[in-house]
Amino acid sequence: MEVSFSLDNPKREVSTIRGFIRYAGKRYSYPSGESVRVVCFQKGKCKNCAEAGAVNNKLVAIEIAMKNAILFYKQDFKIPEEKDFRKKVEQFLQGNNAIEIKRKSQELLPYIEGYIEECDKSDETKKSYKTCLNKLRQYESIKNKTLTFDDITLKFAEGFRSWLLSDEHSRNYIGTLFKNLKTFMKHARKTDKLHNNADYEEFKVESEVADTIALSEMELLQLHRLVIDEDLVKRASNDGRLHNIRARMQAWDNVRKKFLIGAFTAMRVSDFNRIQNYNIQDGIITILPKKGSSIRKPELVKIPMHPVIQEIFASGFDLSCKISEQYLNKQIKVLCRLAGIVGDTIVYRTEGGVLKEFIKQRWELVSTHTARRSGATNFYKQGFPKRSIMLLTGHKSEKQFDAYVKLSAEENAKALMDGDYFKKDADTSMEWMLIQIEKENSQENV
Repeated sequence: MEVSFSLDNPKREVSTIRGFIRYAGKRYSYPSGESVRVVCFQKGKCKNCAEAGAVNNKLVAIEIAMKNAILFYKQDFKIPEEKDFRKKVEQFLQGNNAIEIKRKSQELLPYIEGYIEECDKSDETKKSYKTCLNKLRQYESIKNKTLTFDDITLKFAEGFRSWLLSDEHSRNYIGTLFKNLKTFMKHARKTDKLHNNADYEEFKVESEVADTIALSEMELLQLHRLVIDEDLVKRASNDGRLHNIRARMQAWDNVRKKFLIGAFTAMRVSDFNRIQNYNIQDGIITILPKKGSSIRKPELVKIPMHPVIQEIFASGFDLSCKISEQYLNKQIKVLCRLAGIVGDTIVYRTEGGVLKEFIKQRWELVSTHTARRSGATNFYKQGFPKRSIMLLTGHKSEKQFDAYVKLSAEENAKALMDGDYFKKDADTSMEWMLIQIEKENSQENV
């Protein structure tokens, strides 16, 4: 088990030095971070230059660390990846011995931190992971104990859950934390082979159906007809600076149009937020759903364009404008309030293990996912077959697919285009809304 050093660029005047070692048929390297004049480097050492002593001492330290890293893996009969080998070399260079490194490799939170940095999950998922990491840090601090993989037992789960309940967190919040913790433990065990603790598999991931709303076609038309002008922005934001008002007007209009596209297609925000002109042809929006694409290739979804969407596209709306989901979530609530989407709504949520009742305004409950829910609900109210709606929304669990999905996406889209729902223009829809309001007022007077 020998370590050799060579120049990265021997044809140049100055080159960096890299160490090499072989183990289990693989060749591992480690960059020394040292540069020398090529003429001064002979037989793996630096000679005849002022820095020779310091450079050679560094190479000796790297050689020892590389050998120790290989011995570390040999003891556990493991063959590391290149990046893992380099991390281990760095640990030995920092003065850690094998026992200390072994102990640190069993620590849970540093592993989670590294996993979050390296995983290819969405920003929203990483945000959820970081929330879990922060809660575990708080729990470590309270217990004055460094958590290892072996500490994540059923007894730990009981104590962690009790602590979260005492802080009056909701059932869904706690469930998400445990779901993420199970993900970390599974990856560390199955992929990185760091532990054999299987207790996490029995952790309960509690959840409850969140109280959510779907906006009616009438409410969506209210939002569509909301006049976003300088007066509205001034009243809503108390911002007297003209350039900011104009920017806010444009931003709000973009948010409103993006949301309505989602609401009249029943798409997820990850899909309606990335529709481009090439997705639109012959009055049909065709898109490949983003969710699930990392596991399997989902099927194309084809959705006829509602007249409101046609009007949005005809207005010259720039589909390529980028709006973050966080900004959409925040501003769509403001716009719904300004559009008069109000009214007391009772919501229930379990906090601290107790079911609690809250009174919310409708606009407060609107989120990006409300668009998708509203679209599906309004399709259902129009009498569309469930299997047709599922083709539009892309809900395709195996059971749902076998039970409901019978039509092709093309057949479904053409059939829906024959219905009145997709033939009404925006003005006709508004007239219908006014008639409904008059009817309601008449009934109240009676």
